[in-house]
Amino acid sequence: MLLILPVFLTIVFTIMEIGYVSFQLILLNHATYEVARIGGMTMNTATGGCGKMNDYMKQIIQSATVGCSTEKTLQDPQAQQDNFDLIITGQNDIKLIFPISSVILAQPKGTGMRHLEAVVRMPIETPLRK
Repeated sequence: MLLILPVFLTIVFTIMEIGYVSFQLILLNHATYEVARIGGMTMNTATGGCGKMNDYMKQIIQSATVGCSTEKTLQDPQAQQDNFDLIITGQNDIKLIFPISSVILAQPKGTGMRHLEAVVRMPIETPLRK
């Protein structure tokens, strides 16, 4: 019992910790997608406007931050205008729960924290020119 119980508990707690990290990553992916969707519909490429994206993310996950950039894509031949993609990078550092598994899963090592990152690319909706 003394030899097997610590190994068994380490395995059980590591599985539970992986489930927790997976849940947090799914949550961050969804929040980043929602912020990118809002940004894709409301952003103006001429004036920028990445500043509000962080506020939107804070309404969903308070500890998360957002990086924002735009990238030019193909030109629309019918409308004769450039298209842009909004690239949103959501980042969140989560505190791991269990002591032994947090040593194994911590990133950076020894911090008891795990850095999560999600990247979403969304086309920016622009009205057609008249």
